[in-house]
Amino acid sequence: MDRQSEKHLQGILSKQIDAVFFDLDGTLIDSAKDIAISANYALEKLGFPKLPEEEIVKHIGYGGENLLRNVLPINDENILKEAVKIFREYYFSNPSVYTKPYKLIPEILENLKKQNKKIAVITNKYYDISKEILEKLNIFEYIDLLLGGDSVENKKPHPEPVLKAMETLKVINPVIVGDSETDIKSGKEAGIKTILVEYGFGKVELAKSFNPDYIVKNTRQLKELLCE
Repeated sequence: MDRQSEKHLQGILSKQIDAVFFDLDGTLIDSAKDIAISANYALEKLGFPKLPEEEIVKHIGYGGENLLRNVLPINDENILKEAVKIFREYYFSNPSVYTKPYKLIPEILENLKKQNKKIAVITNKYYDISKEILEKLNIFEYIDLLLGGDSVENKKPHPEPVLKAMETLKVINPVIVGDSETDIKSGKEAGIKTILVEYGFGKVELAKSFNPDYIVKNTRQLKELLCE
């Protein structure tokens, strides 16, 4: 989206929506380093070699269990279960050592609240860790609803969390913002507008194949699209 397009679109989407549903990791917050450290801690505790941060980041966005399933060098459900336990304990104790909101995110959230838009965070991350991080980063106050991967029976890319958020917040025209195909597919199947952000951790080309309604390169463009 170029600057001319941004100017043309500014305020247009904000007039069409009554809520914004945000993904968490790679959309609201840059959490890559803390997640990678926690995953490597679990690997090391189980006697496996550590992995480069960029290798672990490829698997962020699908929930902690799926992340560990993909980084463990062995296919063993008992080992996976132990890895998840170690990962959760360490990550919950160290959820935001390096994690921070992306630039302009607090400003975007504040602007949306001034517009009386409902704000939900829909993530495949565990609810308790997500809440802890949002509180530590001083942005939980903007959130009307938080749904973790363990808050619903079927997490993204299933439409259930989006539909649950719509029902809970009593909104009919939300937009979902996310960095991966799980967000776009979840939104599409729930019948709502979708925004793909290219600055996160997701597989951008794969996400584009699900035809998001809008694509933004950075949070400046996201602000232009969402805020009056």
